[in-house]
Amino acid sequence: MPASAPADSSHKADHGPARPWEVCVVPFAVFLLAGILEPVPSGGGLAGSLGIPYSAYPVLYALRLAATLAALVWVQKPLAAWLGRPTWWPPLVGLALVVPWVVLATLQRQLGWASLLGERSAFDPFEAFGGATPAAWAFLALRGLGLVIVVSIVEELFLRGFLMRYVVDEQFWKVPFGMLVPAALGACAVYALATHPAEAVAAVAWFAVVSWIAATTRKPIDCILTHAATNLALGVYVLVTGEWWLV
Repeated sequence: MPASAPADSSHKADHGPARPWEVCVVPFAVFLLAGILEPVPSGGGLAGSLGIPYSAYPVLYALRLAATLAALVWVQKPLAAWLGRPTWWPPLVGLALVVPWVVLATLQRQLGWASLLGERSAFDPFEAFGGATPAAWAFLALRGLGLVIVVSIVEELFLRGFLMRYVVDEQFWKVPFGMLVPAALGACAVYALATHPAEAVAAVAWFAVVSWIAATTRKPIDCILTHAATNLALGVYVLVTGEWWLV
């Protein structure tokens, strides 16, 4: 009987996903790059310097969404195999988290902190298309798909699937999902501040809670569903109140 192989103390388990760079980084990169030319209300940014009017936002957003969906379809097999089975309670937490998000974001806006940093599109389809027209509702459905489904997937894949594991080990697919160490928590906070400067206080708190969910259930799907639930509730709130600056 052959002798057993000696234990390799340097071996690390592969926690996935398969094709990790493609799954966790490429869809987010496509989403970011495809959004470079999106105009904002102030007329600033690259779009403003190129003379792209604010009215072009629906077309550019549709193209951005199509490109990102294509990237997600490209990685859907390894992605689906890695997500895990959902836990029942994280989406309920996500729904509840919309309250502190709106309250803290509103407070920051009233205080005038970072008012033009990270300016959102704030595109009101009912104003742009002259009321509740079929075109307005069609764009609203497209915007909802992006807000609730696409953003939730690509952002969670990048932040918790890649970044928070990469700062622990460059071979991030060998780091257990949801592993919270100081480096990972720091990366999460920096990401929140960098990507949501106009809602920095709300973002840091929200991302911290979702990181706790990641550490508790260890399932990527739970973070995605929590994110989707918050964005769905935020979308409904904006639709009811007309506070389009939040999206």
